[in-house]
Amino acid sequence: MKDHMSRLAQTVNLSQEIQNLKDDLEEIPAKVRQLEAELAELEGQYGQKKAVSDKAEGEAKKLKSEIDEESGHLKQKEERLHSIKTNKEYQAVLKEISTGKTGVKEREASIAKLLGDAEALKTELAPLEQKLQELRALLEQERGAIQGQVEERKAKLQSLETQLNEQLSSLPEDIRHKYLRIQGKRQPPAAKLVDGTCQECFMSVPPQLNIEIRKTQEIHSCPNCHRLLYIDL
Repeated sequence: MKDHMSRLAQTVNLSQEIQNLKDDLEEIPAKVRQLEAELAELEGQYGQKKAVSDKAEGEAKKLKSEIDEESGHLKQKEERLHSIKTNKEYQAVLKEISTGKTGVKEREASIAKLLGDAEALKTELAPLEQKLQELRALLEQERGAIQGQVEERKAKLQSLETQLNEQLSSLPEDIRHKYLRIQGKRQPPAAKLVDGTCQECFMSVPPQLNIEIRKTQEIHSCPNCHRLLYIDL
């Protein structure tokens, strides 16, 4: 009986170690996930600002092309002035030239504003790009670091699970079945009995049961939470 009690205690300890390792494996990637979220947010900000900057430069380029085209037309019209015979036609061409020059000036003003906006955005993009590079490098570093940690813990977890299966197999069949049945309902499936109190539900067991467990070292269940009870030997 003493051997069974000892094996049950070892089984519980192994189960707890396994659970702790599983918790660690879930927590290890937490920093990586946090960095990935920060990187995604920063990439979104950078992409949005760059898109606006690129659009402004694209519009400025289009306006510059329109100015070049209009300037060519204005030059042709100014050359025509020398060959015009009537005053009416002369005045009409002058008006077209004036309107064209006004349009050119308006486009030039728009270009100046667009390029100014684009330049301001580029000033904001520079530190963002630097931060992106730093975050990407840090993320790569963290991924490399946790890979070793994860592999180490997985190897240990596999070893502990093998030991746990061996311990479970060494328990009496009825105790093993009870353990596995309780395990499906609550964790841990067994509890230490200290001074007559179950250390999982913290309820006192009947005094006679406490005495019997300590005297015979037989495995009983807690009357309250139904976990298997074991004591330090």
